[in-house]
Amino acid sequence: MRMFHFMRYKWWFLASLSAVTLFAIISIFVVRLDLGIDFRGGVRMEVALEQTATVDEVRSTVRELGVQEPVVQSVTGPSGTSSFLITAEEMSDEQAKAIVAQLDSRYQVKEGATSTETVGGSFSRETTNRAFIAIAIAVVAIIGYLSLRFEFKFAIPAIFALIHDVGLTLGIYAASNRLVTASTVAAILTILGYSVHDTIVVFDRMRENTPLMKKETYAEMVDLSISQTMVRSINTSVALLLPLVAILIFGGPTLKDFAFALTIGTITGTYSSFFVAAPMAVLWKEREPRYRKRLLAAAAGGGVVDDEAMAAYETVPAAKAQAFSGKSAVKPKGGGGGPTAARVSPKPKKGKTSKRPAGKDSKRTSR
Repeated sequence: MRMFHFMRYKWWFLASLSAVTLFAIISIFVVRLDLGIDFRGGVRMEVALEQTATVDEVRSTVRELGVQEPVVQSVTGPSGTSSFLITAEEMSDEQAKAIVAQLDSRYQVKEGATSTETVGGSFSRETTNRAFIAIAIAVVAIIGYLSLRFEFKFAIPAIFALIHDVGLTLGIYAASNRLVTASTVAAILTILGYSVHDTIVVFDRMRENTPLMKKETYAEMVDLSISQTMVRSINTSVALLLPLVAILIFGGPTLKDFAFALTIGTITGTYSSFFVAAPMAVLWKEREPRYRKRLLAAAAGGGVVDDEAMAAYETVPAAKAQAFSGKSAVKPKGGGGGPTAARVSPKPKKGKTSKRPAGKDSKRTSR
């Protein structure tokens, strides 16, 4: 199997995590998310038009009738007609009827293709609280499971990968002016599950390879684990994306929002499992003494080392750690040379003879 050294670029991958986090913060808190009436209360109206109209034209019509700060989104109706979602915190029944009448006079409203929904403030607060509670329970359960299944040092990188996936999804929602609804929350919870599943596949292979690879550094072991699981994860993601793309093309407005969030989460979840969770696990694990020594010895010797070299490294003072480089060699205790020790005997100097006392060797006859 051909192995690519992904972890050589781990700092670049973590830099991409920082860029995604910055993008999410700016999009969510500066551009701001368009929360649906499920979260802030209000009135939502859907109108299907026979003639083509733009979002700005519909928004201008709604404002002319006294509706304050309406959110207008263009959606595709069930029969392919041009439909619009009009959301406002306050909209009376008289204003709703006037909007339909005004749009009908300008763009011809399709008969039987209008609907109005009203959500109170108490219900919206309850929905928001339940959404946060559901996400918090999911995160705590994920941390607990990964800590028991693997170790706590694997749980934190997985959570950072989830932050990457959810943050990028919400950031794109905010940047594209999409409405955040209860379906979006359901999609985010699904993204959490998929992303953790993909991360567990990589972590499980890392755990299997750890006792089998005693000569390589932890980063090299992770490189092999990623190479062994990448094709499987990509195939799974592609198989999942095919129906999601079909829903994006042929589904209704609610299903399209759900599929859009899942499409982003599937792509980012696959990426974060390899290039967010794995690099963070490498940085954390390489701080452990056994992997730290192996990393330092391999860097000094220009290659991988085994456990015998580690024992030899421990017998050498820190100031003489350079003995593991190619310029000099250290002979470990016991007289056995480690893999990085010199194997070539020094040449005898001219004009000097051995001072070994005569013994049994002197009785040997030369051949």
